[in-house]
Amino acid sequence: MKTIALLLALWAGQAAAHEVHHAVETTTAVAVRLTYADGEPFAYEAFEATPEGGERPAQVGRTDAQGRAVFVPGNAIRWRIKAFSADGHGVDVRIEVPTVAAPTTAAAPPPDTPNRASLLVFGLGLILGGFGLYQLRLRKTP
Repeated sequence: MKTIALLLALWAGQAAAHEVHHAVETTTAVAVRLTYADGEPFAYEAFEATPEGGERPAQVGRTDAQGRAVFVPGNAIRWRIKAFSADGHGVDVRIEVPTVAAPTTAAAPPPDTPNRASLLVFGLGLILGGFGLYQLRLRKTP
């Protein structure tokens, strides 16, 4: 029984390493729409957004179906947008992001989620409770 408990405890520690948490935030983003010369969207192509004076891109990704490269500018006003496709098409432009006031309404806080310790205690309680019910059933049967 001790061996099983030890194995379960070790396995639970490994499960924590694979968790990914998320939070939804409402913020102001910038969308730069890119098109080919014929008006077709520059869709699903790689892009980089680098603030002026920055050495590395602050945002990398792919444009969406409408050819939009979307990023959150923060406090930087001037940006360099580079987008390129595998066949050699691309663009390297410098843009100026207008300052926008922060949203005045605060987003609702995310719902409280139980932490790992409380989930572990709850799980152990369920196991011990099930074992206790099993023992009671064994005692009542002749």
